[in-house]
Amino acid sequence: MGEDVFWLTLLEGRPVGALLASIDVRPVAWVRLAALADTIDGQSWLGSCLPQLKRTLRARGARQLLWMGAQGLAGSAIQPLGFQQTGRVIGLLKEDRELPPVDVPGVMVRPARFRDIKELTQVDRAAFTPPWWLGRETLTRMQQYSACFLLAEQECRCLGYAEAHIMEQRAHIGRLAVDPRAQGRGVGGLLLGQSLRCLWRAGARLVTLNTQEDNLASQRLYLRFGFQYFDETSNVWTLHL
Repeated sequence: MGEDVFWLTLLEGRPVGALLASIDVRPVAWVRLAALADTIDGQSWLGSCLPQLKRTLRARGARQLLWMGAQGLAGSAIQPLGFQQTGRVIGLLKEDRELPPVDVPGVMVRPARFRDIKELTQVDRAAFTPPWWLGRETLTRMQQYSACFLLAEQECRCLGYAEAHIMEQRAHIGRLAVDPRAQGRGVGGLLLGQSLRCLWRAGARLVTLNTQEDNLASQRLYLRFGFQYFDETSNVWTLHL
């Protein structure tokens, strides 16, 4: 994921803590990994790592550090260090194979190709706010390695895209983006339905996805397609560097 900054904490030569942050699209960096031995106090450890991490990220152009987590270090240890909760992400899952009818005349869904990355990046910028943008490198990696990476287009213009990956029989839709100019026309439903069919063909029995708690339009779409809420909620924390 973009430019990585990795800190490893050693105690008597043994690793006891790891902190990984990455910059995908400036000026935002995300904490991608935080692991700590049970014998180490989380707040004290982060308090010693954070100043160095902040300096490195600022030197690379980051001005915000975001952290998403449901429990553990995320919250109990980071709030006293200046992180503020700025959102919540909820989880939904689908176990059946029922799909509602979707008809969007003139719109075609096909696998995304490398030459589409520039246009996909533009759609991503339009569909999301900066903390959630994906960079060209990340989109390129998705195009190369995702189990399902689809593009919706009309008259050679990209309207949206969807990305999903699968591990054994469990799949996760990691991205569904529709250009705001094309929203409300059924493009999101078309991409979602085609993604589910793609994942089922690949052997998925269970499909999950996440969305922001305040994104009610997305939740209505997912519920219409048979997704159900499940007990997976993560807080989003932001630290200004």
